[in-house]
Amino acid sequence: MKITKTARIFLFSVLLAGLAACENTTETVQNPFSGNNTNVNDGPPAATEDARRFEVNVWNNLKAENRCGQCHTSTSSQAQEPYFMQTDDVNVAYSYAVPLVNLQDIPQSRLVTKVAEGHNCWLGVPSACADSIESMIQNWAGSDNTTTARAIQLTPPAIKQPGESKNFPASATDNDPNSFEKTIYPLVSAHCSACHYEEGLVQQQSPFFANLVDVESAYQAARPKINIDLPSDSRLVQRLLEQHNCWDDCASNAAEMQAAIEAFAGAISPDAVDPNWVFSKSLNLYEDGIIASGGNRHEANVFAMWEFKTGQGNIAYDTSGIEPAMHLTLNGSVDWMSSYGLDFKGGKAQASTSTSKKLHDFIQASGEYSIEAWVVPANVTQEDTHILGYGEGANSRNFGLGQTLYNYDFTNRSDQSDAKGDPALSTPDAREALQANLQHVVATYDPIEGRKIYVNGELITDNDPIGMPTSIADWSDGYVFSLGSNAANGQNWMGQVRMVAIHNKVLTPEQITQNFEVGVGQKYYLLFWIGQFLGESENNPKSFIRMEVSQFDNYSYLFLKPTFINLDPNWTPGGFTIKNLRIAVNGKEAVAGQSFGNMEATIDNRYSAAEGQLLSDHGAVIALEKGPEADEFFLTFEVLANQTYARNDPVPTPPAPPADADPVPDIGVRTFEEINATIARMTGVPISNAAVQSVFDQYRQQLPTIEDISSYLASHQMAVAQLALTSCSERVDADKALPIGDSGRKLFVNFDFSQPAGSAFNSATKVANAVDPVINAVLLTGVNTQPDAGELQGLLGGSGNQTLTTSNGSYSYPSLISEMVASGANTTDRTAQIVKAVCAAAVGSAAMLIQ
Repeated sequence: MKITKTARIFLFSVLLAGLAACENTTETVQNPFSGNNTNVNDGPPAATEDARRFEVNVWNNLKAENRCGQCHTSTSSQAQEPYFMQTDDVNVAYSYAVPLVNLQDIPQSRLVTKVAEGHNCWLGVPSACADSIESMIQNWAGSDNTTTARAIQLTPPAIKQPGESKNFPASATDNDPNSFEKTIYPLVSAHCSACHYEEGLVQQQSPFFANLVDVESAYQAARPKINIDLPSDSRLVQRLLEQHNCWDDCASNAAEMQAAIEAFAGAISPDAVDPNWVFSKSLNLYEDGIIASGGNRHEANVFAMWEFKTGQGNIAYDTSGIEPAMHLTLNGSVDWMSSYGLDFKGGKAQASTSTSKKLHDFIQASGEYSIEAWVVPANVTQEDTHILGYGEGANSRNFGLGQTLYNYDFTNRSDQSDAKGDPALSTPDAREALQANLQHVVATYDPIEGRKIYVNGELITDNDPIGMPTSIADWSDGYVFSLGSNAANGQNWMGQVRMVAIHNKVLTPEQITQNFEVGVGQKYYLLFWIGQFLGESENNPKSFIRMEVSQFDNYSYLFLKPTFINLDPNWTPGGFTIKNLRIAVNGKEAVAGQSFGNMEATIDNRYSAAEGQLLSDHGAVIALEKGPEADEFFLTFEVLANQTYARNDPVPTPPAPPADADPVPDIGVRTFEEINATIARMTGVPISNAAVQSVFDQYRQQLPTIEDISSYLASHQMAVAQLALTSCSERVDADKALPIGDSGRKLFVNFDFSQPAGSAFNSATKVANAVDPVINAVLLTGVNTQPDAGELQGLLGGSGNQTLTTSNGSYSYPSLISEMVASGANTTDRTAQIVKAVCAAAVGSAAMLIQ
């Protein structure tokens, strides 16, 4: 008989529990499994398996008095039909609940849509309550073997003709005197700049629509807050009605802002759709889009999930539908992302100890788990940081996922690890698996095969450094779950978390790949109807171009995977062409981003009833205009079936002749390795010399790395001086140790180092013995662009004051030797110091550096 992996884990867990019981002389009681099937049913048992699944996944979670059980049971003083939460009989509740659920399109179930409309939401955010009930229904409808627990049902949208639309002017100064600069900007700059300005006096709060020095920047930031079709709905007006930082009476301030927006909008002429175009019907993202976020994910064993859809407030809701819900409280510097997610800049999101206990109970019950997250590390320089984990600090945790440079680190506390789960399982250094971009990371554990880390669907780690088998029986149930930093506010991580899900089963490689391919974030399907060109009527629309659309950032949309589909599974293609598709926004084609403008496809026998036919694998980023609530999209075509549009693209204006580039110097500087080698050649001290090597290693990064003389800095010259002085010092010390004229002397062959300074330089011959060898080593013969040898001799050892003429004037001063002799002690040590200085001044000068 073949024993499955799950059975092996179960048997092994039982064995470990038995051994632990034998070794412990004190009787212990394990914490009970606190999943959603621990609620007591005091009435009749569920009559069918489906009713039992309803009981476990929905009824137990919603029958509380602060939820649906407050009204939708005949036993309540506020009894209200339908009794889908009948508290004394789950079978009655089940019979009422079935008609309220649409298993073909769960988000459209009445139980979901009613709460989404704001009906009795226990979380205060209707969308979070709706997501939670949707997850409960998915769990009811699914099974342990479910691989696509969250499918997407495509339903035809309402058929709408693209209409005339007002669009924002290109500039803040357009449509004067009713421009943004003359109407709205005076109000926001006068009353909102304390916060909504990058250098605000109170706080810096985006969006920065009250920028006091850049009206164009303020205009771009203000556009999403302005409704030019219905000025009273503008966010700038509504916030004042909500009593947000009014400067006088809120109602009158809101009326003043609305009047300014009306003046601005009234001067804008609407754009009409060109009647010659071949175009689809129109859609709005929020009104007509079909939510595609998380579609077709494997979620059969998810018991905690955060998708960060709320977008505001200080609570990130656990919408897994499994109680107790582990809602996260945001603290410190954490920002919401418009496309779903949290941006951590030093803050954290943390659950309570009591709700975090769900992690302990569910994982202890199964003996295995998977952590799944979509993350965007801010950089690859962070070390020993905490992305997410379940613990009480850096030294005590049940599990954790962190970052060290290019690596993900996965810790799991077991009988083979220390209290913080070390040794960690890390992705190999050579793989550099962690990158500062969006990544799907899955960390799995089971006691037989240990830990594994997958990045973007690929297994990255090799063997777990901890020997198998292991046990997690000693996990603490008093820890807390947190994102961004540990429970003690340490190991702060910088980056974005777009989604987190925790499964109490090990995900298979196929399931991990499936969830990776689904992607993450706020995504919608838009179904653009083109059936009017294929003989269909508006009453029975079937043929569409499906686009995957999301808000890319605060200023644009991302359009992906244009696909022809027909909602009739028995439809067969007749063979027609779709060519040069463009995206239109608010009555006009988008100016930039038309990545599908050169596509061509024939819908033929390659068409699949299940998948449709992909028209292009490119993506298009289209500028946001009014915002996702108001922007109206449609598609235009040059060829669609038997319809054509002869596009005459304007001839582009020839580019202006390029401006002359900045002049490039004819000379450059030696780079760090060239400087090192050149000084060694001039002084005869090899680069392998210990003192020279030490100084070079110390100052290598302070020496120039490129030959561009314009990038040469004072710090570079300081490093050159240190290297020159060290080499010259080594040369002088070596030469003075040998007799005058000895062949072992490499530079100062005839100089007498045994005399004190006053005597060593008291004749022209003696000075020449110190200066000329250096000049000969530094200057080359037959080179025009180098210092004049006579001038250099004078500056180093000439008698009397020397005159140096530059572009800034003439300067008179004593030579280096005469000044140093006059200003120092009359000793032999001073003599050696002067020769070292002469050598270093020449070797470290432009004569060596310039090339």
